[in-house]
Amino acid sequence: MRLVTLAPAKVNLVLDVGPPRADGYHDLRSLMVPLDLGDAVDVRVSPRAGPVTCRVPGHPDLDGAANLAARAAEGFRRRFGVDRGVAIRIEKRTPITAGLGGGSSDAAAVLRCLARAFGVRDAAALAEVGLSIGSDVPFFLGTGPAWAEGRGERLTPARVTPLDLVLVHPRDPLLAIRAAEAYRWLDEDRTGRTVAWPPRGPRRAAPGAGDGPPLTGNDLQAPCVRRRPSLGALLGSLTGAGATAALMSGSGPTVFGLFPGRAAARRAARAVEAVEGDAVRVFVARTVVRPPRVSSWRSPRSASSRSARRS
Repeated sequence: MRLVTLAPAKVNLVLDVGPPRADGYHDLRSLMVPLDLGDAVDVRVSPRAGPVTCRVPGHPDLDGAANLAARAAEGFRRRFGVDRGVAIRIEKRTPITAGLGGGSSDAAAVLRCLARAFGVRDAAALAEVGLSIGSDVPFFLGTGPAWAEGRGERLTPARVTPLDLVLVHPRDPLLAIRAAEAYRWLDEDRTGRTVAWPPRGPRRAAPGAGDGPPLTGNDLQAPCVRRRPSLGALLGSLTGAGATAALMSGSGPTVFGLFPGRAAARRAARAVEAVEGDAVRVFVARTVVRPPRVSSWRSPRSASSRSARRS
């Protein structure tokens, strides 16, 4: 059996971060939305027992058992008593270590494919497997935009009107930010300060935010910009190109701007590319309200044959 799906990227329209917990994590309140940008995930399930393999063409460092997608497949097999061989192939389109949830989304995509293959409909059990892989995985197993709380596992569906975005990802590997670094920098900057949690007070309104508190920004942004000042310049480029709001997504270093329509976003993308050149990758994307479907794989040859028969 061969199944394919999209693993969508995400942005955080809100990311409020609480003080460190006893288990080392931080409590979060985040409004997360999936995008029409994402990785193509191909999962083959063997009729016989076998290993889990994972390949990411063009990214040999992501091949193998350490990939979150491979770990998700192993977690699924343990949880549901499956020993079939699983071969995963991922076509990377979402930047890596970018604050866009690419690895977590790949893991969720594999879980969705395997749930389809083996007829698993226990959403709570799938989310449990997902959380064991990463805090963002349950969101990608969900139904679309959501408020995430706790570590990210407590999800409440949210209404978010469609938004047009420009994402800017710096290519310089020295600007890459690991999530653990971003949270550590935040804790360092908060030393000696009391953090009120959950957050209270008035919130700044933002276009497109429906349910719950409107957009406030990203608590991780200031500590990251302080240590990576060029990110502040990229935020300024988006604002200068007409963004109604510009934020860092998650733990960065990707920044994004919100625009009043697709045409405005495309103009802004061209303006940012003209200024930044090859130092960045620029994407025009739109938020989506439904998770991608899992489909049975069909060869291009069979599709062209059907077209010929119809004509």
